[in-house]
Amino acid sequence: MNVTIGARVVKTGIAVALALYITQQLGLKGVTIAGVAAIFAIQPSVYKSWQHMLEQVQTNTLGAILALGVSLVMPVNEVVVGLTCIAVILITLALRMESTVALTLVTTIVVLEAGGEWMYALERFSTILIGIASAFLVNAVVLPPNHRKQFLDGYRDALGTMSLLLRTAVSDELKEGEAKSQRDRLNDTVRKISERYGMLEEEWRKWKRFRPQPGRHLVVQKQMVRAMTVGLLVLDAVQVHYFPQRKDDSADRAFDDALEELIRYHEYALLKYEGKMKPGEQLYDKVGELTERLLRDAIERVGGEPKSSVSLVVVASAIYEYGRQLRRLDKMVGHVQGGEEAASAE
Repeated sequence: MNVTIGARVVKTGIAVALALYITQQLGLKGVTIAGVAAIFAIQPSVYKSWQHMLEQVQTNTLGAILALGVSLVMPVNEVVVGLTCIAVILITLALRMESTVALTLVTTIVVLEAGGEWMYALERFSTILIGIASAFLVNAVVLPPNHRKQFLDGYRDALGTMSLLLRTAVSDELKEGEAKSQRDRLNDTVRKISERYGMLEEEWRKWKRFRPQPGRHLVVQKQMVRAMTVGLLVLDAVQVHYFPQRKDDSADRAFDDALEELIRYHEYALLKYEGKMKPGEQLYDKVGELTERLLRDAIERVGGEPKSSVSLVVVASAIYEYGRQLRRLDKMVGHVQGGEEAASAE
């Protein structure tokens, strides 16, 4: 089994070490609690880390105050601890800060353990805040996530897998097990790039002082995800509708040629966005005509053989939509590159 040591794994270790070091240097007790807090506070992006830190400070403060108040007015036992934890969970959920529940409960139990000794409770609470702050500092400074690069790397990987599946979809050359394995991998990769795009969008909209890229790139990346998603629908359409109603191989060449041109167009659009293509005319300006002709031919087949050809229209429609989304993507990429060239010339 291959084990990959990612940036988040490394940062978690560094954050724990930093939290323990600071706590020891300040002479505070409960060093382990600071490390636990650092583990809970590590997040996949700088913005999420900042947001999470603010939410953790709020809910942990509320939890500490509630726990201290409870310990001052009644003896602390198992039942009291359990009821207090329930109250803390309800408060946290009411504030819509569900991600902070675990660490807030740790704070609550630690403060209840103090039994009304507010100085002891304050010291334990301080160690938790040190752990949270350490996690944010490490996440922001050490190997900060580059979501744009990770998005493009994932997209490149997904497109490579989709290229294999689309180019062999009609010919059905891949073994069934390999085709399933590649499709599962593709689905997982597309899910990850969609999540990465969500992080890019979130940081752009809410982290205005540290926007990782201009807004026009965000629009292109959204269309890239859309084009990839429609490509998945083409694979589904071929699998569900093409082969069950297939009477002969007369349509195979037309559909196979269309898929070949579309995946080449998709690869071209990505290379163009990455700035790897020479400036020039649109290389695949006839893709629209190709997909329209394929759809028209499929519709004409229905007139003669309705039962066996309706499914071909479904497949041809999916291919037509894929081509339309790719043309839109290519147009957007052209606008972005044109705007950047104009800006650099000024």
